[in-house]
Amino acid sequence: MAANDDNPVVIVERRASGLGAFLSGAVLGAVVALLYAPKTGEETKAEIRDRVRRLREDAEERFQDLREDVEGRYERVRGDVSERLEVAREEVRQRRFQAEEAVKAGRDAAQKARADLEQRVSESREEYRQRVAEASEKAADEAAEAAEPVEETTAD
Repeated sequence: MAANDDNPVVIVERRASGLGAFLSGAVLGAVVALLYAPKTGEETKAEIRDRVRRLREDAEERFQDLREDVEGRYERVRGDVSERLEVAREEVRQRRFQAEEAVKAGRDAAQKARADLEQRVSESREEYRQRVAEASEKAADEAAEAAEPVEETTAD
């Protein structure tokens, strides 16, 4: 025996709507009541026709109410879905716009950074050239000084 054999089991059965059973029971009850009633055949037939007519009208009314309820719910759900869809579309539009703006800002920043970098490189080159020229000039001056004859002073 398994451990679960002692546990109770609950089985739930679902059945279709009770409307059909209600209508069938109402018709059957009306027929039985009329058949056992002490009335003439014509009276019984008229009463049966009247009750069937009322039952049919009641069923049609309930069906119409159910139909209107379903249509109303459908329209509300449809409106809600349409509204949510429009909100989602607007959110997508906004996010697309934000992404485009971010890309544009990124491009602008990259272009500005590139221009700044090119400016700095140009300035650095110019400064380098000036320092090289100054160093060359200084070296030339020092070489010229070194090449000049040195006067010897003798102490006699």
